[in-house]
Amino acid sequence: MPQVYLNPVTKEKATILKTSAQTNGAYTLIEVELQPGGGNPIHFHKQFTEDFYPIKGTLGVHYLGKEILLKPNENFKVPLLDAHRFYNPGEDSIVFKARLEPGQPNFENFMAVLFGLVGDGKTFGKNQMPYNPFHAILLLHWGDTQVDHFLFRWIKPLLSVMVTLSRKLGYEKHLLKKYKTV
Repeated sequence: MPQVYLNPVTKEKATILKTSAQTNGAYTLIEVELQPGGGNPIHFHKQFTEDFYPIKGTLGVHYLGKEILLKPNENFKVPLLDAHRFYNPGEDSIVFKARLEPGQPNFENFMAVLFGLVGDGKTFGKNQMPYNPFHAILLLHWGDTQVDHFLFRWIKPLLSVMVTLSRKLGYEKHLLKKYKTV
């Protein structure tokens, strides 16, 4: 059964159609329904590419400072390390698929937990920063969602130590038990 997650901040409904486990690690396939004005902040990934396929409506992709508008039957693949974001530029909801290669079980955790924390009111701001710093550290680790921000640059060298501490303190186990459906 597909895993469905809702995020009221980014105005997303995300359904994991194929998990990394189901594709033997080849890819993760996500379908996203995005409301008008919805989208995510600019970021980049070090561990996976992201290929966008609009199904219904026009999908906006901000890529390396340029705006790309994709219609159904078009696609755009974001290479590793390239800054991007997706958004809904229109007045109606849109639907698109995102294929992450290789498969990303940690990103699947990231989505489940982030959307759960947002839904429970445990984050703040448009960037959905968790109030609990241990939750934030785990999300940064799972999501491979890199941002060019002074705070992120400061904390990045400490990330592996903080992830280990978060695990030892039981935060990872608690978050996955509470928010991961499979």
